[in-house]
Parts: sequence; structure tokens; C-alpha cells
Amino acid sequence: MVTTSRPAEFRILSLSGGGYLGLYTAVVLAALEQRIAEPLGRRFDLVAGTSVGGLLAMAIAFELPLSVIVDIFKTRGEEVFSGRNLPSGPMTRLIDLSRSVTGPKYSGRVLREELHRHFGDATLADARHALVVPAVDVTRSVTKVFKTPHVKSSRGDEDVRVVDIMMATSAAPAYFPSVRIGGRLYADGGLFAVAPDQVAMHEAQHFMKVDPARMRMVSVGTATAGYHSGETADADAGAVGWLSDGRLILTLIAVQQQHVQAIMEDRLGERYLRLDATWPAQAGLGIDVATAAASRTLEDLADATVAGLDASLLRKFF
Repeated sequence: MVTTSRPAEFRILSLSGGGYLGLYTAVVLAALEQRIAEPLGRRFDLVAGTSVGGLLAMAIAFELPLSVIVDIFKTRGEEVFSGRNLPSGPMTRLIDLSRSVTGPKYSGRVLREELHRHFGDATLADARHALVVPAVDVTRSVTKVFKTPHVKSSRGDEDVRVVDIMMATSAAPAYFPSVRIGGRLYADGGLFAVAPDQVAMHEAQHFMKVDPARMRMVSVGTATAGYHSGETADADAGAVGWLSDGRLILTLIAVQQQHVQAIMEDRLGERYLRLDATWPAQAGLGIDVATAAASRTLEDLADATVAGLDASLLRKFF
């Protein structure tokens, strides 16, 4: 009697963007890496990451321990972002907004130095695992997905330095300067793919020729599930109302992740695992708030997420 074996599952890890909120993601991933007792990238066939998720995805693709990334958040976060709390009054909000009126709020210098310390001049060709990282070509106003040369049809970026790609995918407009790669400027991939789940699935299906029935995906958010502004919605809100407390960008992050999650649950069903935390009341969180209190909150949320994972889920998805 002839028997046929079931094709092996194709496992995808997708990491969302969210600035300093990515500490939540990093702590979740570091804890999972510790549990499985080997580099996380060895458990997946494709890794995708946008913005801060792109930094984490690159670390996984190069097998840099996730605990190192957690340490970068905690020790250099206030230098990369801000040690200030969210502005509380109208005047302090205006002052905070004014920091990005004539140029980016942050230079990105410390972040680039820290990334170069760990990745040097490595290029995508040096990655140990298949990777896709969304960004936006602001020179031409088109999307861009940087890719390792994992299949013939995904070649072309193998000579690009990974530090440049990480800076580009996380270059949120008005927060960090755009990044020049070749003759073009690139900005944050979160402009179109905060949650890169669909980007990763398309890469696997269209370019890597993987049947979706074989796919299993883990998607990790940035603790923005159920996000809502601490203030009452105002039909006549202007720039100050929308931009204060990061309301506009946090809304974009939250709704993009929620929408993509719904689509992927429809497409993959039980073969899709979304790990995220509910936005806490009176959060004091923001994409550039790197205070000690914000760090503790994000770490606590991550610890609770990992504690809620049972052994059967780990076996299925990792």
C-alpha cells in the first residue's frame, strides 16, 4: 500500500510596529526564546517585522539573543526616545508638538550607534533566516519590502546593510529622519503595514510557493489591543486634538493591527496565533515614552501574556 506523508508546516513569525511599545514584544519573544532554549529563528521558516518589529525580526534572523534587545530598550530607551511622561496640559502638549514642527523629533543617532554595535556592516545576505521588512520609499511614494535572498524571485536587496534597513523601517515621519539607501529615501513601513502578517503570507504564498493550507503563523502585537484615547472623542478635533498624546498614530497602529488580525483569523483559522495585550486604563504609554513607569507596565503586560500560554500552544506554534 502506498502512503503519502503530510507536507511539513510552514511557520511564520510576524512582528508589529509601535515604537517604544515594542518593549512588550521584545519581552514576550525573549521569554519564549528562553523557554524553547534555542534561537527563536530556528523555529520559523519566515520572519516578518515592521518598524520596531523590523528591528526585532532582524535580531531573530541573525540569531542575536532577544534578551540583548530587551536590554537595549531598558538601558538606551530614554536616549533614543524620551524620558518624559506624556504631556498633561494644553500648553505642554503644544510645546511637545512643536518639537517636530520644523524637523524630526529625534535624531536617531543613538539608535543607529547601538544597532551598529551589534550588527556592524552586515548585509541581508548574511542573515541566517528568511526575512521580510516593510518600509516606504518616500522618494517615489511607493511601498517597499526589503527581503533576504531566500528564493530567486526575492533577490535584489542582499547587499543592503541591515542597520540601514532597520533605521528605515522604523523612521516614523516627524519622529525620526528618513533614511537614504542608494539614491532613495525610506520611512517607516508602518505607514502601510504596521502588522506585516499579510505581507509575510503573500511572500510565502506568491514568492516561496507555499500552499496556505500548510501555513501556521504567530503574530505579536505591541500592547495596543482595544486602544482608546483617554479623552472624549471630539467631532471638531484639530491637529492638537489628534496629535496630542500620540492619539492619531496610536489609533492607526491599533486599528491596522485589529483589521489584519481579523483577516488572518479568517484565512488561517486555528493555525493563526495572535499574542497581544489589552491597552491598560490610565496607561501613560506612547510610542516614544520610555519612562521607567512605562517600561514596568510593558514588562508586566508581556509577562502576563507569556504566563497565559500553555504547553500545547507552544508545541503547535513553536
